[in-house]
Order: sequence, then structure tokens, then C-alpha cells
Amino acid sequence: MIYKSYLSTFLLTTIIILTLVNNVKAQKMFYPGYVITNEGDTVSGKIPYDLGTNNNYHIVDVKDAKGFVRKFNVWQIKMYSINNEQYYTKKCERGEMKHRNDLVFMHLLQTGEFTLYEYEFVRKIGGARSYEEGGLTPEGDKDFYVEQKDGTLIYFTRLNYKKEIKALIQNKEDCMAITNDKDFEYKKIPEVIKCYNEK
Repeated sequence: MIYKSYLSTFLLTTIIILTLVNNVKAQKMFYPGYVITNEGDTVSGKIPYDLGTNNNYHIVDVKDAKGFVRKFNVWQIKMYSINNEQYYTKKCERGEMKHRNDLVFMHLLQTGEFTLYEYEFVRKIGGARSYEEGGLTPEGDKDFYVEQKDGTLIYFTRLNYKKEIKALIQNKEDCMAITNDKDFEYKKIPEVIKCYNEK
């Protein structure tokens, strides 16, 4: 009898703890931010970072001071900013959902002669609440894009990124030296672009 009582108490406690943990997981972290629409309007408020669902991948929610939330899709806005980070609407070479015309939000990394953007694949994982749950490493997996002054967007492919970046920066010898290093990996592209922009 006492055993059954302990078992019941244990099961009830376990259920309560699991419910609380799931509620904490489901909560969104809100950060100050704003959206700039295609018409040029600015909508300010708080924006959630919600990995896997909104994910700041193709939908952005903006919550005003009264708690009212407006949803913006990737084809409705030019960019959004969350916690002083900027994300711009760009066409992704990986082929996103066709009803969005392959549009995604890309994180602005650098500006200068070349503007560098990164696009994280983890944003494609539908139900993931973490990188690990999405089957990715904690820093995510990223593609890099460079935008030239004329607006041309260049995607660095995994297969040919060394050749592609060398063709882009061939007139800067210091930067070329970075690409010639035997340890030059895809994730070091921002280092090369930074070198180019600073020369």
C-alpha cells in the first residue's frame, strides 16, 4: 500500500516536471526589433527568436506594446532587425519553397566593397527547437553570399568556393594569401571578405 502511494506520488511529480519543462521550451525569447516593409514603412516592437517554427527564416512576428502581434512573410518585407542584427530578403540558391519564389532572410555580416550575407540551413528544420534537435552542430551550417555594388548576388558553392572566391578577390594579394593556405575552409570566407573590404 505504501509502495503504491510512493509510486503515485512519483508519477504525479514526474508529470508535473515534464509539463513545466515543455512549457519553458515552448516560450519564445523576444528581442527589440523592427521590420521595414516593401512600401518603406517601419514597424517596431519585439520579435521572437523561435528556432524551427518562425525561426526568422520566412516569417517574422512583431509584437507591439499592447501585445498585438503582426505577421510578416518574406515576400512582404525588405528586411528586419532583431537585437541589433539585420536580416535581408534575398533569393536563395538552394531552392526554397516555390510559393516564396526561393526568398529567405539572410543575415548581414559585413558591408564595404562587398556585402557579405550568411544563410543558416538550420532555419529549414520545421519542428526543431534547437540545433541539436535539427541534427546540426550548435553553430549551425551556413552558406555565404556576396553582394557586389551592382546588386549581383554571388553564392559560394561548397564544391568550388576556393576557385570562386579567388576569382572575386584576385587583385588583392594579401587576401589571396588567406585562400592559398592549406587550412582554408568554407567557414573562413568571412575572413577573406573582411580582408578585401579593409584594403
